[in-house]
Amino acid sequence: MADLIIAKYIRLSLDDSHTDSMSLGHQRLLLDQYIADSDLDGPVREFVDNGFSGLNFERPAVQELLELVKDGRVGCILVKDFSRFGRNAIETGYFIERVFPLYRVRFISVSDHFDSVQHDGDTGGMEVAFKFLMSEYYSRDLSKKISSAKHEKARRGEAVRKNCAFGYKLDDSRKMIIDPEAAETVRIIFEMYAASKSISKIEKQLYEENRPTPAVWKKYRCRNAETEEFRCVWQKSVILSILRDEQYLGTYTALRTKTKEIGNPNRAPKSKEDWVRIQGHHPEIVPMELFETVQENLRTKGEPLRRREVGTSQRYPASDSPLKGNVFCGVCGHSLRLSNTKNAAFHCWFTRSAPDIACHKLRIQSRELEDAVREAVVRQSKIVLNLDQDNMRSYRSKRQLDSEQRLQELQNEKQRLYESLVLGDIQAEEYKEQKKALDAALDRHRDVHGVICEQAEKNAPSAAIIKAAREAIQSDELERELADLLIEKILVYPDNRIEIQWKVSGFGCIDAADTGDFCVAI
Repeated sequence: MADLIIAKYIRLSLDDSHTDSMSLGHQRLLLDQYIADSDLDGPVREFVDNGFSGLNFERPAVQELLELVKDGRVGCILVKDFSRFGRNAIETGYFIERVFPLYRVRFISVSDHFDSVQHDGDTGGMEVAFKFLMSEYYSRDLSKKISSAKHEKARRGEAVRKNCAFGYKLDDSRKMIIDPEAAETVRIIFEMYAASKSISKIEKQLYEENRPTPAVWKKYRCRNAETEEFRCVWQKSVILSILRDEQYLGTYTALRTKTKEIGNPNRAPKSKEDWVRIQGHHPEIVPMELFETVQENLRTKGEPLRRREVGTSQRYPASDSPLKGNVFCGVCGHSLRLSNTKNAAFHCWFTRSAPDIACHKLRIQSRELEDAVREAVVRQSKIVLNLDQDNMRSYRSKRQLDSEQRLQELQNEKQRLYESLVLGDIQAEEYKEQKKALDAALDRHRDVHGVICEQAEKNAPSAAIIKAAREAIQSDELERELADLLIEKILVYPDNRIEIQWKVSGFGCIDAADTGDFCVAI
C-alpha cells in the first residue's frame, strides 16, 4: 500500500462553522494523530470541502477524491466521522459497501471506531446504520431551524449581506448605509432612464465612465486581471433589476425567494404579496417622484419592436435554430443570442457596449453556422461508421491502455522475481514475501482494469450513436434531436474559428476541419 495515497477527507458546512469540534483544524489534528499512531504507510494527501452540505456529493474535493479512487490511486480514506463524508445514508452506504471494496480502498471513520478491514463489505451493522439515519435527520432538522431563524430576522428588518442592494453597504452594527460611489451609479441609471434614455445608451455611458457592475463591485478591492476586462460591462437585465428595486426608496424587502427542497441550492421566486416590506428602514438613494417616473416609463415601453404586430402580421416570425442554447462566445464565455430578424444570426450581447473587447459585435449567421456544424458532424459520423465490430473490439481509451501497461509491468516484475530465485540472487523467504505483495497488486489492478474496460465499453460508440451517425449522413439538414444528442457546446471566436465540444467519445476523433470559411476545431 506504500505507493497508494492515504486520503484525509475534511468537510465543514456553514452550519458547522460555529462548533469547535467540527472545525477544519480539529478534524485535521484528529486525522494526523490517527495516522501517526497507526500502521498506515504511504503518501498522505488532504481533501477539503469548506462550506458544503453533506446531503449530496456535488462537492469539488470529494469528486476529485472519487476520481482518484476510480484510477486505482487511493489505498485508504480517513474521515473524522461518517457525517463528514456524507449525511445521505443511502449514497454514503453505497460507496462504503460497493464502490470502495471494488477498488480495495480501506475506509476509516475515526470517531465512529469504524475500519472497513474489520467489516467484510458492510457498514458495521445496525449501530452504524442508526448513526447514518440520525445524522441525516439532524441535518434536515437543523436546516429547518436555521431557515426559521433567518425568516424571523428578516421580519424584524435585520439586514444580512444578501439583502444589501447595490448602492448600500453594512456598517459595524450591520445597518444599511449609503455607499457613495455605488449610489452615484444608481442615481445616474434612474436619471437617464427617466429622461427617456434607452437601456443601450445607459450601458454605453456606464462602460465609458468605467463604472463597475454590482457583481464586480462586491469584490472591487481584490479585482484581478481575469475580471478586469469585463468588470464594467453592464447588461440590460442588471439595469432593469436596479430600476425596479424598491430598496432605493428606503424600503427593506426580504423573503423574495424560497428553497425548492432541502439540500437543493436552487431557489424559486415568491409572489410579491408574500414579500416582507419595511418602509423607512434605511436612507433612500432615489426620491419617490423619480422612482414613480421610472416605473411609469417601464410600463409604457411595452414589448420591443421586433415582437410587436405591424398591421395584421408579425414584423418577423420568431427565429429558431437546432443549435439554439448551445452556442457560446469563445472570448467572454457567454451564450450567443439568436436574433429575430430576416437573416437570423447568433451574436454576443454581453459586450455590445464595450467596443474595445475582442468579441464586440461578434456575429455569425445562423444558417452558416448550422452548415459548418453539420459538415463537421458528417465527418465525424463517417469515422464512427468506419468502426466495424472488429475495430470496435480493438478500441482502447488512454486509461485502458495505461491500465494494461501497468498489468504487463507487474507480470514482468513477477517473472523477473522468479528468475532471481532460480539464479540464486534471492532467498526463498524473500521470494515468497515479494511474490505475495506482487500477487496482491496484480489482483487489485485486475479488478480496476475490469472496471475501466467496462466503462470504456460504455463510452465506445453505442448502437444509438451509430444510428445517429447514419441519420446525419443521410439528412440534408441538422436536426434538433441530433444536435442535442451529439453536441455539448459550440464556441465561436472572432477569427471565424468554431470549436465543437461533443457529448460522446465516439466523436471528436480528429483535430480540426476546414469547413467553408470557418476552421472547426473538433
